[in-house]
Amino acid sequence: MIRINRLNIIKSQFCTHNILFNIRNEKFNNNTNIIFRPFNNKRRISTYPDKINKEKNPHIFQRRYLNQDTNAAGVWDPFPDPFQPIVEKSAESALDEDNDRKKKPSDDKKKKREGATWLSPRVMDAVLTTVMGLAAVGIGVELAFLRPLPLLRSKTKSNFFAKEERKKIDSIVSGRGAGKYYLLMGERGTGKTQLVLNAMEKVKHYGIVFAEAHSDSEVFKTRLGKALKYTFREDYVGQLFAREAPERGSALLDVEKALNMIEIVAVKYKKRRGRPIVLIINNIHAFKDDEDGEDLLELLQQRAESWAAAKIVNVVFNTDDYTVYERMKRDASRMDVIRIGELADQEALQLLQEKRRRRYGPESEEKLKQILKDRVGGRLSYINRLGRERDLDKTVETLEAEEKHWLTNRIGLIPDFEETAFDDQKYASCAWKLIRKLVKSEERSLPLKECRTITGNPKWIEMMDHDNIIMIDDQHNVKADSKILLNIFEKIVNDEEFDELLENVCERVEEVDKEQRTRELIWSKKNDQVVRVAKPKRWLW
Repeated sequence: MIRINRLNIIKSQFCTHNILFNIRNEKFNNNTNIIFRPFNNKRRISTYPDKINKEKNPHIFQRRYLNQDTNAAGVWDPFPDPFQPIVEKSAESALDEDNDRKKKPSDDKKKKREGATWLSPRVMDAVLTTVMGLAAVGIGVELAFLRPLPLLRSKTKSNFFAKEERKKIDSIVSGRGAGKYYLLMGERGTGKTQLVLNAMEKVKHYGIVFAEAHSDSEVFKTRLGKALKYTFREDYVGQLFAREAPERGSALLDVEKALNMIEIVAVKYKKRRGRPIVLIINNIHAFKDDEDGEDLLELLQQRAESWAAAKIVNVVFNTDDYTVYERMKRDASRMDVIRIGELADQEALQLLQEKRRRRYGPESEEKLKQILKDRVGGRLSYINRLGRERDLDKTVETLEAEEKHWLTNRIGLIPDFEETAFDDQKYASCAWKLIRKLVKSEERSLPLKECRTITGNPKWIEMMDHDNIIMIDDQHNVKADSKILLNIFEKIVNDEEFDELLENVCERVEEVDKEQRTRELIWSKKNDQVVRVAKPKRWLW
């Protein structure tokens, strides 16, 4: 064992280190030199055979690179293991060593090495991951239509709905209504979603995907991907080159990718099973009536049109608002509109009797009939609530109070309102003008064109429809949204002070509107300067 003190060999500019060379049964010969070569603030200490001697010397004891940037430990080991050398080096040092020590490879080896670069394990791993990712995306979307996912279940039996509407929706969801796409319209709580869920349960959810709309396109994109088992941007080819993905695309672009995948799966599904797949988008009135919402609805409608022509996908849209129908009517050529209304009197009575019989036993039919006909109506959501509560009268009063509070908060009249509430009170005054006309009409309904004249702006009618204050039926007639609201309208309008209150609000609206449109110009006299207004000079010609 030989111990060499570096202080005796290197000048004071190097640090003090002890290097241990353990030679197996051999002495230190003359063909081995110890070289200390500083370069670029790096110190390399290496032992290798003399380049002059052409014979290969197998005794390469140890090499160690000292670099302040790459030596994470920062501690020199005075007793290294010669059989398992520790290498601490930078990429540049490693390249220098390979160029110095290794000979140039032969042509065969060089060709072999060049041919193997693109088949390196890292590249093969990236290629395999990308291919498997693309395959998984397609298989996942296909399984979304093939595997039943009964996460959504109907709470109402289908025999309580109108037979004609029920049969038509069952035919659509089962895949027999190809060649068209469908728009389900109806008021809030009439049972549109329940009809669709009943039809889905009859076919065990096979070949059907149900997605819920949202006002934010990013949220809708995520919901659609979850329903389809599709993860967006999984097919990004840039992963092959280990590069960062480009800037994120818009939500519309991601929805377009998902629809492309649906089309591919739909073609295969039609060949295998002979019927189209079904895509249901619920509550599309949640899409905002702005540029983004219009673009998203247009994108979905264009695909629905093309898929209906090819008979590969049945698209079903569900909405509460009549305005959605007007937005889609412009480009609709294969759209079929299905109107879902409230339950008939006998159907509503039968459903309420069954629900209460299972909980509280038989009850008087006359009392139930009177409540449904005079106070509640055939709204399915109200009937379900009446079926759960013990005290019917108290439950009906609670429903009426909730609707009245909502109506007051939304379009309540304020005589002396501030200028900041101008838009709200303008909307409220126009709404009550229309409501007063509805209440005083014989049939409690008015044609849509007449309502536009009363309000003076179709925007107010759209807002009232979206707020579930009024409804527009399939004959384009405007009515109260429910029986409860109609009773509230009649009670408020027939009050003696209502007309005076409405007139005061209208006068205040006109006053604020005039103040906002009028601009006052003030001429002032400053520093004894007089402002004179003279007539223009007349020229001879």
